[in-house]
Amino acid sequence: MQLKTSSTYVLLLLLLLYLSNTNTELIGLKKQFKLFVKNVASTFHENWRRHYLSEHPHTRNRFKLTQNGSHYNSSDFIYPMILTVGSCLVHRNLKVARARFNSSITYVDILNMNYDELPVDWAYENRATAQVACRQVLQSIRQKLLFNRDLVEKISKKIHNAWIKRNAHRTAKELLSPYENLPEVEKDKDRRAFVIACRLFNELHLYHYFKTTPIHLNDISFE
Repeated sequence: MQLKTSSTYVLLLLLLLYLSNTNTELIGLKKQFKLFVKNVASTFHENWRRHYLSEHPHTRNRFKLTQNGSHYNSSDFIYPMILTVGSCLVHRNLKVARARFNSSITYVDILNMNYDELPVDWAYENRATAQVACRQVLQSIRQKLLFNRDLVEKISKKIHNAWIKRNAHRTAKELLSPYENLPEVEKDKDRRAFVIACRLFNELHLYHYFKTTPIHLNDISFE
């Protein structure tokens, strides 16, 4: 009887140890995925800035409405300027503006902000795109798919469809078109999100954590 009790106790200890190790591993994987998403979101934003400036060499800023501008100190809005969004008072950092006659309306210059400077709503958009791209990278690896142009197009379509779901209420109708009908310049944004995720998966050595091998992109470059 005592031997049976001891055996049961040992089995319980082994089970608890297994569950503890499994839980620790899951926490570690979640942490690595979060790091993966943040790096892709940041790189994706910087990539967008670079491409936008190359396509619009005379553009100096791109102010966009934000719902998360209340934390800026009102006394720091000191420069009266006429911007593309109207008459504003511009923050001393030159990256934030408020409507001159309605201080509840705040704009941010997403072109001159790095990812960590973006307000919550604009950072969320980059992060949401990155999450889709990162999940698709991991799913494609698990399914042992070939990372070629066909896969890039397939995943880019998914990234675009997810973007439509998030932005259907606030974007131009032409951008709500099916992926196949988008102009190439818009398709490239979705393609770059996936390719960036693939590249960073390798550069961050995430294949070690997810117990797989590096991704081999076959003659693909949209960055």
